[in-house]
Amino acid sequence: MSTSGGFEALVVLRAKQGEFAALHAVDERAHVERVQPLLEFIPNGSTPAGQLDGAEAVARRLHGLGRTIMVDAAEVTGAPGFGAGPVGALGELADRLAHPVDLFDEQVPVPFLPVVRGTATAAELPVLGRLCQELGAGGALRIGTAAADRDVVERLLDRLRVVPADLDLIVDLGYLPELPARVVDRAAAAVGAATGCGPFRSVSVLSGSIPRSLDRTSLWEQPRVEERLWRWLVEDGRTDLRLGDYGIAHPVIGEGYRSKHVALRYSCPDHWLYSREREPVADGAVEAESGRARTVRSVCRNLVESDGYAGPEFSWGDREILDAAEGRGSGLGATSKPPALATSHHLAYLAAHAA
Repeated sequence: MSTSGGFEALVVLRAKQGEFAALHAVDERAHVERVQPLLEFIPNGSTPAGQLDGAEAVARRLHGLGRTIMVDAAEVTGAPGFGAGPVGALGELADRLAHPVDLFDEQVPVPFLPVVRGTATAAELPVLGRLCQELGAGGALRIGTAAADRDVVERLLDRLRVVPADLDLIVDLGYLPELPARVVDRAAAAVGAATGCGPFRSVSVLSGSIPRSLDRTSLWEQPRVEERLWRWLVEDGRTDLRLGDYGIAHPVIGEGYRSKHVALRYSCPDHWLYSREREPVADGAVEAESGRARTVRSVCRNLVESDGYAGPEFSWGDREILDAAEGRGSGLGATSKPPALATSHHLAYLAAHAA
């Protein structure tokens, strides 16, 4: 069985247009050699077919760069259009990736790593385990702190029938707006209990500190709690622990709505930098560029003029941010544009962090 584990940071990304665009724009092999993307299908995003198309294209592209993506379909289990049975969307994606895209495509079958949640049922676990084995790359076991008990993990492994050495363990703490000592202790205890069933191929601690909605405008900072938690655990002796975060999104999948504001969530060493402005009210006048596109330029300008901007050579997203700030660029009115730019920068940030 082929191995994963060759990464230093893990990032959870939603199956959305902005995230797909950022992954397709990866222009440095190092950005995926050090960073493991975990793609989540979501119930309130684009159509199931659109999410599956995007996941298939990304899996093929990153496989060509040497990275096998993780895919989590737990949030759409039983949802119409995502495939039937215990494996659902994972089985549908596996079928798609088993065939070439054209006569010249020699990269088949393209593997991915199925993500198994600690909440999977007794009936789902053996089926997901067989899929991990059939795809030949193992899988990932994603558990919350409530399931991070040695007895619970042993039962999961027994039903899954995949040995720990073929699994990447992810201990998921979800949303962490702050980092009191009790949270650090809880995380350390969870990691310690779960890893007692190993050795696993890799171990990551996953959390996110971006709030569900931003409530200010202009430019401001917020501590990167997820990174501080990881650093605390590493300094406490978990030197092999990988950093995991939720990219530029809140950890809990929301209902989704079109905001009247435009925001860029930009990762910096030890803090988030937020640039956010309100779209102008349309007055019916014919303009060369939409109000949303002009607002995107404004938030990009705020960022470029700040001390936190990493420069246009840092990533595709950073080049696009500078172009938008200086009056160039296109497609800025699309709602997927800001998350695409921010996610692209974040992938490069994690790669640099892991170097």
